[in-house]
Parts: sequence; structure tokens; C-alpha cells
Amino acid sequence: MDPSYLAEDNSSPLLQTSISFLVVESFFIALMYTARFLTRDQRSSHWMILLLTSAFCVCCGKITVAFLMLSIGGAGKHLAANSPATTRSLMKLLLAHQIICPLTTSLTKLGILVLFHQILARTSRYYKVAIQITFFLVLATAVIQVIIPFANCKPLAYNWNRRTMQGSCAFDGLALWRYLTIPNIVTTFVMVLIPLPALYKLQVTPASKFGLSLVFSVAIAGVVAATMRFHAFLTVSDFSDISFEIITPECWTIAESGIYLIVGVLPTLRPLVKLLCGDVNFDRMLSRTFGKTDASGNSSWKRGSGIEAKAPSELPSKAGIETGLIECEGDSRSHRSV
Repeated sequence: MDPSYLAEDNSSPLLQTSISFLVVESFFIALMYTARFLTRDQRSSHWMILLLTSAFCVCCGKITVAFLMLSIGGAGKHLAANSPATTRSLMKLLLAHQIICPLTTSLTKLGILVLFHQILARTSRYYKVAIQITFFLVLATAVIQVIIPFANCKPLAYNWNRRTMQGSCAFDGLALWRYLTIPNIVTTFVMVLIPLPALYKLQVTPASKFGLSLVFSVAIAGVVAATMRFHAFLTVSDFSDISFEIITPECWTIAESGIYLIVGVLPTLRPLVKLLCGDVNFDRMLSRTFGKTDASGNSSWKRGSGIEAKAPSELPSKAGIETGLIECEGDSRSHRSV
């Protein structure tokens, strides 16, 4: 066999992606706890904090598995260049990765849904039912996707030792990697759609609009990463050279869960932003950027959005939403008065 073929190695993208998202995810989790500590926010949802922290731990586990794939699994090299023992190690790590992967995205989504329930459930029965159904779907999807790798091949060792062991698998491994991504994409779209009616009708400041737009933009980036992961697996015709072909899909898999974690953490940082920025008037800055203000001080950007024309009866329960937001962000003013 050609020595140049055996020496080929494309592991660098996976190594760089793993290191980058480990740093970024750690940074945002540190910000979340910093915001909670500095603002003495003890009223935010403990379930949300617990789920996001668990998601971070699982994401770190996934990245650790990726590092092990590169160090002892021969990932990035052609299968022909790896020893049988190295290939078995890689297959074991891929099975572990397939079990961990559903948890990384689902735990973050459950944390975001807890926030939605705290803010929106009190405003309308529609929101309460929609959030509860989505929560159940995300939880059920995670449980099923964790069980499938254990139940797919019998005996379990057949996953990594097919050369010398007799066994069978109910589903092709590549098909599982491909199509188990679809439920994640669908539930993410549903979660993006749930708060849109309330946000469209609710009177909010330009600064709040900007913050919400930022969160939704990152959420859309997560959908794009999930779609690119699905596309990366579609480009693989088979896993005959799995150690070489797995690199690009793995990069998108790590990026997807990392982006979802950032989406979950961003709403918890509002007290920290208010504390650090003090009296900075973001509404005035954004009004100057997106439109001029009239004599009454209302920005043309606001007027153009049509929000001011909404009748109070058309709006969702603003008191309920504001109460939920206060409970989520805590009373940062109490910190300044101490």
C-alpha cells in the first residue's frame, strides 16, 4: 500500500474544534456562576442551573472522548494504518460518544424549557401546554437515543469486535449516526417558535430586543450546526474507513452541543450585564443606531416595528412575563445597596 496514503492524517480540525469549544463552554459556564454570585441571584430556577451545569459536564465528557479518539483510537488516520487493537479502541469510544451525544443537547434544551415555563407558562395555557409537550418530547428523545446504542447490537461487544465475534445489529451504524440528528433539529425549531408570539406582541425596549435577537441568532447557529452534522454524515457512503471519515462529522457534533450550551447560558447573564454596565443607556444607543427619536423620546425604530400600536388587550400577560424575568435574573439592585 502507498506509504503516503498510510501517513495521511486529517485529525487537526477535530483537535482544534475540541480545544476551542472546551475553552468557550468553560468561559460561559464561569460567566453564569459569576452572574449568580455577584448579583446574589438566589431566586433563579435551580433546575435550570442544574440542567445547564449537567449539560456542561456531559459536553466535557464528549470532548474528552474526542481527545481519546485522537490519542488512542487512531482517529484522523486511515483504517489500514491502524492496528486491530487501535481500531477496537476507536469503536469503543464511538459507542461511548453515541451514548453521550443525546445528553449534551437534550440537557441544555431542558434547561431552556424550564426558563420558558417560568416566564411564559403563567401568561397563557397555550404556552404552558406547548412547553410541557416539548419538554416531554426532548426528554423522550434523549432516553430513546441513549438506549438505542445498548440495544442495537447483540452481544454488545459486537460493536467493537466484529472480526472475531458472531453477532447482529438491528440498524446500520451509519444510519443511526445520520438520522438520530433529525429529532434534535425538529425540537430546536419548535423551541425557537414557542416564544415568538409573545415576543411579537410584547412591548419591550430596544436593548431587550437586541438581547433576544442575539439569543435567537445563536439558536439558529445551533440549528445550522446540527444540519451540517447531518450533511457531513450523508457525504459518508460507508464506514469502511471510519477512522479517517469520522473527523468532519465529529467536529460538527461538538460544535452543535457547544452552541446549544451557549444559547442556554446567555439568558442567565442579564444580571451580570446590568451590573457591569451600570447606567449605560442601551436603549438610547440602539435607538440612535436603528432610528431617530421623536419629540416624545420614542424611537422611530420602535414605531416602525408596530409594537406601540398594539392595544393592551392584544398583549400577553405582561405582568406575568416581567415577574418571570425578575425571578430569573434576581434583584441585582440589592447587591449595589449592600
